[in-house]
Parts: sequence; structure tokens; C-alpha cells
Amino acid sequence: MIKKVLELIVSEGILDKKEIARRAGIQAETLDDVIRLLVERGYLRAEKDGCDIESSCSGCHNAAGCDIITNTGHVFYVTEKGKAYAGMNRGGKR
Repeated sequence: MIKKVLELIVSEGILDKKEIARRAGIQAETLDDVIRLLVERGYLRAEKDGCDIESSCSGCHNAAGCDIITNTGHVFYVTEKGKAYAGMNRGGKR
């Protein structure tokens, strides 16, 4: 289930928690636990108050690489380790 959630974020670019939970077949509360595990294992990196997601993304200098998956004041970024685990770096080191 952890890998499925990470694959949805990385491979399919899904950033909405409700959509991730629905597609993974889990409850939103369970997704919160999975996200916590992904952070603990180094697959996601969390930043508190990383950006103001209420503002327009078009004017943001980080818009191209943004990996927001929550609107709780935390911004989550997929780490290189997370990309490798999700199968995105098949040619690189794992």
C-alpha cells in the first residue's frame, strides 16, 4: 500500500489527498498514516509552511517542481529515494 501511494504521487502526478486515497482504496485517515511512514522512511520530505497554496501557482517560482499533497500547511516533496522506490529511476542506483 505504501508503494502504491508513492506511485500515484510520482508516476501519475496525483496531488489531491482524497484522490490518492480513493485510487489506493484506503480511507483518508489511513493515507495520513501512510504519508507519515513515507516521511519517516525518507521517501517524502516534509516542510512546514513551505508555501501558500491558497495563492496562484502560476506566479510561483517553484510551480514546475511542486509536489504539494496536502493543504494543512505542510508541503511534501518526493525525495530521490522515493522516486527510486516508486520505480522512476530504473536506470540509476536503488
